[in-house]
Amino acid sequence: MEIKILPNRVIETKDTETLMEALVRHQLPVDNICNGKGTCGKCKVRVLENLSVPSPQDLKHLNEAELQAGFRLACTVVPEEGMVIQLNFVESQDRKESALLGMKASVLDPRVEKICLTISKPSLEDERGDWDRLADALSTSTGRSYNSPSLYILNKVSDVLRADKYVLTVTIFENEILEIEPGDTAKRLYGVAVDIGTTSVGLALYDLIEGDLIKVVSIENEQTAYGADVISRISFAKESQENALAMRNAVRRTINHLLKELELKTDVRKNEIVKMSIVGNTTMHHLLIGLDVSHLAVSPFVSVCNRPLEFSAQELGVEINPQAKIFLLPNIGSFVGGDTVGAIAGAPEVLEPGNHLLIDLGTNCELFLKTDNLMMACSTAAGPAFEGAGIAYGMRAKQGAIESVSITDNGVDVEVIGGQEPIGICGSGLIEAIDEMRRAGVINKQGKIAVPETADHLSAELRNRIRPAEKAREFILAYGTDQRSDVTISQKDVGELQLAKGAVCAGIKTLVEMAGISVAELDSVILSGTFATYLKANNILNIGLVPDIPSEKIKMVGNAAHVGAIRTLLNHPEMNMTEELYRKIRHIELGGSATFSSYFMNSLYLERLS
Repeated sequence: MEIKILPNRVIETKDTETLMEALVRHQLPVDNICNGKGTCGKCKVRVLENLSVPSPQDLKHLNEAELQAGFRLACTVVPEEGMVIQLNFVESQDRKESALLGMKASVLDPRVEKICLTISKPSLEDERGDWDRLADALSTSTGRSYNSPSLYILNKVSDVLRADKYVLTVTIFENEILEIEPGDTAKRLYGVAVDIGTTSVGLALYDLIEGDLIKVVSIENEQTAYGADVISRISFAKESQENALAMRNAVRRTINHLLKELELKTDVRKNEIVKMSIVGNTTMHHLLIGLDVSHLAVSPFVSVCNRPLEFSAQELGVEINPQAKIFLLPNIGSFVGGDTVGAIAGAPEVLEPGNHLLIDLGTNCELFLKTDNLMMACSTAAGPAFEGAGIAYGMRAKQGAIESVSITDNGVDVEVIGGQEPIGICGSGLIEAIDEMRRAGVINKQGKIAVPETADHLSAELRNRIRPAEKAREFILAYGTDQRSDVTISQKDVGELQLAKGAVCAGIKTLVEMAGISVAELDSVILSGTFATYLKANNILNIGLVPDIPSEKIKMVGNAAHVGAIRTLLNHPEMNMTEELYRKIRHIELGGSATFSSYFMNSLYLERLS
């Protein structure tokens, strides 16, 4: 049967599938945090024609205004002929480009170069083959010898030589010839640095001759249709070879979509991109390549490969020059991946003398500690609350997301991405909101929302914003409209954040103790990640996300993982340095640590924690 997806898409559905399954199969954007189990309430769509009767899950997760306006959960809707669907989707606010603008390589050595040659024409006196003629000229020009040519090069060498009167440009990576082109194209040499996040994927296009950033683009990782976090995606991929292939294709399709966007927004053709560096956590790394992820999430948590890897674009199905070199930064362990190594390369101050802690915050949280004697890294089971998953009105940093909150006796002031009416709250807004609620007395240090009837310390305005919710209470941040519900923070939401921040704080304390130092001896705490860029030091200290240290020791460095991918793209010796890091860093598994468990219980309080 056919259903219409506004504004102009018609899709075929199968008799046995839900609307959610149909949307995922047709690669349409829909939040699927719980992988279609009906427990997260995030996959809201609006049914404009052939509206179905609300399901028990709809009644649980949607309020009366939303139900009357035609909203349903996609995972509960059975498609019917003639249905008209409006997806609850807005474009992500591109925060990655602003963080990278102005970044220029201090050292430029990409190891890929272009050389323009004028080749002598063949004659009866000089009957060398076309490839032999080119290879001799190139060796004479550079003084170096080169590997045997690929079949790709051999198949085009005769045409390229004659296309522009024996003037051509050769693209070289070390002793390997990647490409040959007619004419002089020596000034056009490009590379791309890729950050494969669990939530979003970002690409940065660079001029490899000047070291200048040309364009940054990002989009939601298409794998989010199969689950919000790495555990749900591993579980999905393990179910069948077909599922694993779907996950691989989803992330490759995301990258190729962004490459097409770069081509449309710049004058750089995809075939001119000859080098790519990629960072991502171990699960993203494995799913991109198509490796088995079944052993990542079960003890002893073993990956297929941790070493740095190199492929051609053709091997990975990435739509740039087929001979382009693609480098994947090494993993440290099953849940500490190349994104952590990239963050270290992107924030090199963490390697300076002294004791330095790097916290890479995102859908997953990784910690790296460097002292004068050792390097250690671990991941914490923080879960995706920092990205809005598991929070009733949580959402990613898109238009309509509350990103900042201020609470006074007179009420609540919110700042919203895009300056529009709020529809939810993103991670940075959630942390500030809970800190403000704690400061105002709406919640106590245990995270309990006040009972309005006995909360004499609160103004009438704030008491009126507290109301009963499922099994507890909730606090209204922003009042809704006829078609949009109030944006609230519930008791369950506070608990989700407490679990996430408690895991981070406990991980820090455990790592510091294992290194034989104290928190007070840390010279710096560096927070990495696009999400972390928008946090305020006082907020994270006040709620105990990090142990209590002087705020001047805390530094936000933006998306250091992507910066690391850029640095290794532009300066190949830094790529080699990442291999040294992977050999030196000791991976710590916190899962069975009694020390971590003890610290975790004490890290749940919403207060400054020593």
